Amino acid sequence: MRTPFTALILFFTIAPLTGCKDAPGDDSAAVEVDCSTRPLTLPSARGEVGGAWDAVNGRLVLFGGDQGVPVNCASQTEFVAETWAFHPDCDNFAPIVAEGPSARGRGAVTGDGTHLYAHGGRFRDGTSGTYTLHDDLWALDYATDTWTLLAESGPGKRTNHVMVAARGQLFLYGGNSSTNGASFTPLSDLWSFDLTNKTWTLFQEDAGPGERLFHSAAISPDERTLYVYGGGDERAFTGPFFGDLWALDLDSMTWTELSDGKESDAPAARIWAGLHGLDGQVLLWAGHDDGKLGNTNELWTFDLGAGAWTSVTMGDTLNSGANGFCDFPADFVTPDLDAPERRNAMVSALDGDGKLWTFGGKTDCGIINDVWSLELGSLAWSSRSKATTGEICQRAFAECETLCY
Repeated sequence: MRTPFTALILFFTIAPLTGCKDAPGDDSAAVEVDCSTRPLTLPSARGEVGGAWDAVNGRLVLFGGDQGVPVNCASQTEFVAETWAFHPDCDNFAPIVAEGPSARGRGAVTGDGTHLYAHGGRFRDGTSGTYTLHDDLWALDYATDTWTLLAESGPGKRTNHVMVAARGQLFLYGGNSSTNGASFTPLSDLWSFDLTNKTWTLFQEDAGPGERLFHSAAISPDERTLYVYGGGDERAFTGPFFGDLWALDLDSMTWTELSDGKESDAPAARIWAGLHGLDGQVLLWAGHDDGKLGNTNELWTFDLGAGAWTSVTMGDTLNSGANGFCDFPADFVTPDLDAPERRNAMVSALDGDGKLWTFGGKTDCGIINDVWSLELGSLAWSSRSKATTGEICQRAFAECETLCY
């Protein structure tokens, strides 16, 4: 259901969004730093980028992505192999210079607080032709800022899959095995990687949610449940997308469909959204829906006890329809200027201390390189690093003749 703003304050006074799983964190011992010594460097705008929260150093770490600026909403691929860190103490970026995975996008990236893990993805040298897919697994040690190759092969070459860390393992599900950029071959297999023994194990050849790509995944704070939301199948270029939410019990390895996404109060089906497990709730934000709006910046929660979705913040609202494919009028939306630009294929991570962090992604105006944080208790967004491109005109100017500038 769409919840009025006045009710939101009451809702979050009674039941704040707590229990962040992505990483432990405590900034109570933070000391004052001299930010004047920090370099003013920025990563380029990019989509299809991965990242996770570094609990060792208290920073957001990013890897890879596609910095090719789309033309008429078509990707002009230019993949990067860069690793960056965003430091909240000074709200600045710094590159992590270390030999690691090759340039790629659309890989599966996750973290456990002490390491960032990256598997698979795709690469193409140029803007046309087939893609090279990867099956390697890498780990970045936050304590030393060094990459290590954990496995050269495993579940099979793929892109647009998901991976989460829990119980000393990495759980990987689904994805796309097609090397053709114009078609998809969705997968439905579930694998685990033992971080101690460095071995892959196939759990299920055909996991409960079925074949899909562009989906999202999260782990519960107690590491007992893996959640999978949304995505698409071989029709993922045009939709319809999936809006279902599934839970995998990691003790019994059984799947349960929590929501089919067709309820009247459910969010629009979408791909490439942010998903996070909280105490008693699952948090969903952003992504690209299969309706008239497309990219979103709304926040939703799914109450695990009530089995129901709630709209937390509506974000931008549709004002007038598109003129055609990738042709948006200046008044396409009424923007929520207190929230980040609408987007998909971004980094979305919890810091373990009550904040959600996001970087980059794909927008109506191309690709973006901003950083925002969300206080889960108050639902207040804070702009931490401004975008240099990718925002709609209304975020910078009072009068606009086009959606983008």
